[in-house]
Amino acid sequence: MTDIEIRALLGDMRSQEECTRKRILLPCWRCGGEAEVKQVSTIGRPLFAVSCKKHYCGAYGCAHRTEKEAILYWNTRPVPPLGRCVECANSPDIETRSKGMRWCRNFRSEVKPDGFCNSFAAKE
Repeated sequence: MTDIEIRALLGDMRSQEECTRKRILLPCWRCGGEAEVKQVSTIGRPLFAVSCKKHYCGAYGCAHRTEKEAILYWNTRPVPPLGRCVECANSPDIETRSKGMRWCRNFRSEVKPDGFCNSFAAKE
């Protein structure tokens, strides 16, 4: 992932617009998977939408008249909170398993080596 994509995912509007200009699709907001632009209507005017490539995910953007509008909508979607495990309200629920794998019991998922979590919850 490039620096501009990381900044866009963190909510930087300029980076989101730059990704759109370069036709870079940000990862899926639901599962983090790769996204693609599809033509969703061939009757009358063509319509375009961005969706996740993983068939089981189901994340789908609204239909737009141009590919650029569809990409802009996808790339400027709301961003979930992001943080490191040590800053998370759920950090006491982390355990170390075999071979040093760290596991978040609260969300039943592996803690990534960089310490970022998809299920981050800010401490109050």
